[in-house]
Amino acid sequence: MRRRLPTILAIASLPAALLGYALGTLVLRAVLPGASDGILMLFVPLLVAGLFMAPFLVPYLDRKAKADLAAYRASQAADEGAAASPKASPRR
Repeated sequence: MRRRLPTILAIASLPAALLGYALGTLVLRAVLPGASDGILMLFVPLLVAGLFMAPFLVPYLDRKAKADLAAYRASQAADEGAAASPKASPRR
């Protein structure tokens, strides 16, 4: 279960984003009742939705970054091992 938790949290980020967008829209309409069709009504709720998503996405992205770093280190170690081993000269 612990291994799948970042994936479950990444999936749960979508409902959290919907909740954040809805709350951001409600708060913005309460603060600015006349501005119902401006660009502000689009971007502020999107920012709030992104802030709601971030805590759910961080463990998933962290797991992916650690896997990429391990693969990079393994490839670097393989390259260093290949460069350090003496190459036999081909016989004719």
